[in-house]
Amino acid sequence: MQRLMLWLLTVVTVVVVLAIGQLVRDIAKTPTVAAQAALSRSARTASSASAHAAARRVSPRSKATSAPSGPQVRDTSSGLSYAELASPWRAGCPAVLKTPAFSWSAGENAVAGQVTMNGSAFDWHGNACSGVLQPQFQYSGPADLETTAASLVSALDPVYYNPLAHSRTVQGSSAMQVSGHQAWMVKFLISYPDAIGENLSWTSELGAVVAVDRGAGQAPAVFYASVPANLGVNSVTALIDSLRLSH
Repeated sequence: MQRLMLWLLTVVTVVVVLAIGQLVRDIAKTPTVAAQAALSRSARTASSASAHAAARRVSPRSKATSAPSGPQVRDTSSGLSYAELASPWRAGCPAVLKTPAFSWSAGENAVAGQVTMNGSAFDWHGNACSGVLQPQFQYSGPADLETTAASLVSALDPVYYNPLAHSRTVQGSSAMQVSGHQAWMVKFLISYPDAIGENLSWTSELGAVVAVDRGAGQAPAVFYASVPANLGVNSVTALIDSLRLSH
């Protein structure tokens, strides 16, 4: 009987020892709450650091201003530059546009077609020209940009469009910036009610004038574009969007 009791006690002791050993192993495999919290904080810190690093890499690019791509017309007199349009456009502001009131120092043009008047035929151009505001137009600072741009449009109309019967409608007049310089744009539509009788292959022409302030003591830079419908009037918007001022 005594031996049986000793044997039972031995068995119970072994079972208890084995159970305690298993419990110790389970505890060793399971992270404590504090350890879990520390791991979580570490992961969040690493994730935050990665996010900030990514933000530093992306931020400068998102704020960058893209430069116009492709060939540019560069006007060294006014400081303006703008897109050089593809064929049939060619370099040079048409010579017929130079008058006592307007003197252009750079530009480009395309022939829209021929106009017949009084038995004579002559080329009619789409054009994009730039220069410096002429002295006969009053200008004393950025506050005059709107009236200057409007005055230019009014002065251009009889000089450049009067050979043909036409009407002019202002499509928009708004402030803008060109390379950080204050500017004003007036966009207008020329309509030709007698296009068939005048042998025109277009019935309208989109034009725009942009006056750009160049700073105290300097006359503004002036950009003028006028594109007949058969040459694609979207060119006017593309040209205005590409405007830059180098000084």
